[in-house]
Amino acid sequence: MLSCVGAVMEREQKMGIYLLSLSHKTTPLAVRSLFAYSEREKLQVLEELLESDLIDEAVVLSTCNRMEIYCHGSGKEHWDGRILEAMENAAVRAAAGAENVLKVEDIRRFIRRYHGRQAVHHLFQVAAGLDSMVVGEDQILGQVKQAYDFSHERGYCRIYLNTLFRDAVTGAKRVKTDTELSRTSVSTASLAVKAAQERLGGLKGKRMMIIGATGRIGNIILKNVQQISGLEIYVTMRSHSSPDKLGRGLRYQTIAYEDRYLRMDEMDVIVSATSSPHYTVTAYELEQHIKTKKPRVFVDLAVPADIEKPKISEAWYYDIEDMTELARFNNQQKQAQVQAADQIIEEYEDRFIKWYLYKGSQEAMEEWKESAIRDVAEKGAEAAMSRLLYQIREAGTVEEVEGFLAVLKKVNEEEKRRDQARPVSVSKKKQENTAAHFPLFFNLDGKRVLVVGAGKIASRRAEALAGFGAKVWMVAPDGTQQAARLAMDGLVHWERRRFMPEDIDGCDLVIAATDDSQVNRQAAELCRERQILVNHAGDKSLCDFYFPGIAREGNLVAGITASGTDHRMASEVTGRLQSWLKQFARG
Repeated sequence: MLSCVGAVMEREQKMGIYLLSLSHKTTPLAVRSLFAYSEREKLQVLEELLESDLIDEAVVLSTCNRMEIYCHGSGKEHWDGRILEAMENAAVRAAAGAENVLKVEDIRRFIRRYHGRQAVHHLFQVAAGLDSMVVGEDQILGQVKQAYDFSHERGYCRIYLNTLFRDAVTGAKRVKTDTELSRTSVSTASLAVKAAQERLGGLKGKRMMIIGATGRIGNIILKNVQQISGLEIYVTMRSHSSPDKLGRGLRYQTIAYEDRYLRMDEMDVIVSATSSPHYTVTAYELEQHIKTKKPRVFVDLAVPADIEKPKISEAWYYDIEDMTELARFNNQQKQAQVQAADQIIEEYEDRFIKWYLYKGSQEAMEEWKESAIRDVAEKGAEAAMSRLLYQIREAGTVEEVEGFLAVLKKVNEEEKRRDQARPVSVSKKKQENTAAHFPLFFNLDGKRVLVVGAGKIASRRAEALAGFGAKVWMVAPDGTQQAARLAMDGLVHWERRRFMPEDIDGCDLVIAATDDSQVNRQAAELCRERQILVNHAGDKSLCDFYFPGIAREGNLVAGITASGTDHRMASEVTGRLQSWLKQFARG
């Protein structure tokens, strides 16, 4: 137990989560433009990072206002510098392209590096829109989800970053529903429209051209300006584009993309927000086609830039960086809501940190549990507990003991509240009415058993089944040292990949025991459809059979279950029975 507590406390200082960030807060637009990755470039970064023996998971977030790389590595202190250096090199190589004209030294002063809890905190802030140019804007949450999906679908985000990003998205959704940020949200797109209105004294009777309306930001602008009375809206469309992409029920007129310059002289506002690597509007073509002198507003919301700054009279030009000043006042009005959002985010951060610490210390805790079970079997529960408390008092530092006792007090208070809220008669009646499980022993010799997962529970069950002659297949992209040892010893066959529905074909039994509840449910429901017996490690309602505590000495086997009412009692009885079987076999 003490080694477990020590491992958890030490782990917090060595969390293997790393972040490299180039954002609107630290990096000029010209530099950010170089890191506006295409899908191919994002994939290049991910592939390069995962080829390293330092990094096992990665996610790339690339938007107009930021490029960030999140990685998970070993957390070993002497590797921190190497991991961050590998991230820098991969980021720059993808941005530099084949010409290789960009060096890390050129942009190092703009890079922000985070590690451990700082990296976790930053992602939660980003997902909730608290680190955005426009505080509380909604687009970033979708962009974070897209970055996660891109990596997860390709197998680059599996356990640690998988949980981190899912928790960040969940926390951000809670911020949206529990604070006023989303209801008073102002996006970069809406600020751009506001700037045009102020410059032109309103947009009634004006004409606006939107280039890139099928994209995310361009489409938001198209929808935002629908309510402006008297505004004529024109949207450029390429020949292969479908109007359905813009959304139904919107008012606009289309202009062929190739004819955009021919119509610009009529326009009062030209907005461009594409993902093109080249200008969609050049200064030369503007000078050739604009003949009428009148006030005009050009709004460029693309990274890299879409519009080459015009040199015509009576023209105002806004790009992403110009939105910063417009956003500042809006952000000041939201400070009270930001504080409320911070409190919500902190709750989700703490939840993830605790999960991470326990996940990284599972091996130590499993060793302690096995030791505790032996102690209970040999000395009884009361003596084993007294010994444990004595060891904690003697081996822990003052701070560790204080922390342990504080947690113990919280647990006791919570148990008391639950006991007071639960009528004793109902509790007893529930136990009395719980149907006891019938013990049924199978001959597993030569039977095909599929174990979906390779974590602690899956590995223990795979080893137990193999010990009774089953042919065990494990399916999981990664797993425990125990799973690796079982595969190396030939006790199980381990395919290091994600579960597929066809994996259950020909199976006699299936164990669903991954960290992903959706995968477990999918496997269990497929088994039910095909009438294959299945055990779902996290949901009793999807279990056709239950895994008992097993006490074995040679051919003498006992299975113990409390029928789901008291796992602790079942474990204690199993331990005592195993000890008794050993004594019985010797005597």
